[in-house]
Amino acid sequence: MANFWKSAALLFVALRFGDLVNAVSGIWLVPKHVPAEQLGSVLPLVQAANLVATPLAIALAPYSRLLAVHAALGERGKVKAMVQDASLLSGAALLLVLASVPMVLRPVFSRFGIENGNLATAIVVSVAVGHLSGVFTETMRALGRAGVVSLCNAVSAPVRFAVLAVALPIRGLSGYFVGGAAGPAAASAISIGAFAREMRGVAREPYWRLDRRPFFAFALPFAALTVAESVRGMAELLPMAVVPSAESAAWYQITRFTEIASYMGMTLSFLLFPEAAAKGARGEDSRRLLVQTMAYSLLAGLAFSAVLALVGPTLFSKVPFLRPHAAHTWLMLPAGALASVRVAYTCFVVHETGRGQFGFLRWAIAIDALATAVLALVCRGPQVLHLPEWHVWHVLAAMSATAAAQFAFAVGSILRRQSGKTKQ
Repeated sequence: MANFWKSAALLFVALRFGDLVNAVSGIWLVPKHVPAEQLGSVLPLVQAANLVATPLAIALAPYSRLLAVHAALGERGKVKAMVQDASLLSGAALLLVLASVPMVLRPVFSRFGIENGNLATAIVVSVAVGHLSGVFTETMRALGRAGVVSLCNAVSAPVRFAVLAVALPIRGLSGYFVGGAAGPAAASAISIGAFAREMRGVAREPYWRLDRRPFFAFALPFAALTVAESVRGMAELLPMAVVPSAESAAWYQITRFTEIASYMGMTLSFLLFPEAAAKGARGEDSRRLLVQTMAYSLLAGLAFSAVLALVGPTLFSKVPFLRPHAAHTWLMLPAGALASVRVAYTCFVVHETGRGQFGFLRWAIAIDALATAVLALVCRGPQVLHLPEWHVWHVLAAMSATAAAQFAFAVGSILRRQSGKTKQ
């Protein structure tokens, strides 16, 4: 477990450098070149891109788990074969992504009054490059090459910023997604080089005959969870199309700050997946590690949210390009708390999926389905819920209710499991 926390510390430093660069991009560069009336559409478009990428995520996730298992067992020949096959499979999954673009993105463009142009192409390129990069980054993580993973994260952000600085003034929203592809492309180049050096002289070993059953045993429930979460995430942000544009723009700027509350948790969850998979493969208990990562993620996020709530109003009132959104800084505390609770729940999901434990799916998908149904009604008009107008704090309330239910069920699941172990 000591190696886990050392890797977490190294990765945390690298990620925070990247986050600093990305923060400058998101807080200053993007609003400078994207019109205020379109600024509120950035996050829904990002979520739409994630929804479009669902076939890629489903195709690659089982490989990520099995890579961690084989790496933990020292089966490097199988790791090499799996990475090569995953790269080929991702190309086939990309065809499904291309086929789903009109169905998924056209309604989003229509709701936000955005001209398509080359935007759909830019989104697909960004999604594809990001997921293909993930194959090699996951491999380096599974092989314990924390230094390579940290280098990828440290380099990708400056490359993304440089491309954004060039592409945003020329292409606007399309330039945003072109820049989004640049960082993963740089990370891919580093990871591929490291992988080639790592696997030099290692022969492929067959794996499919023994791994076929665990592959599909993981892929099918993971697919159900991914679809449910992606659709719910999209449904949460579509109401932004009916809130006043000033509020949706303020939400974009405020969440650039409050998402910092999730940084500790995202770092830990990034490392938790292969660690949980490896411990599961060795028959070791990882519940203590899960509780620790959830607790650290939640407490660190809430502490930062409290600090941000104190300094946020002053910061927004002093900085010229943030000043128009100063009236909405009261959202910082609840938005930061939301990010903290969500990342703690993410740690739970990452741990359970890493170990191939999908007992939580019943209530997780039920919560996602209920939230999606309610938000789908809201998208038909605020009068559905007897509201004269739909505001950003209504969207925040809907997100918070979903996150609270997810977190409560996760904690209940851990306590029930612990109670069962005590009785034994």
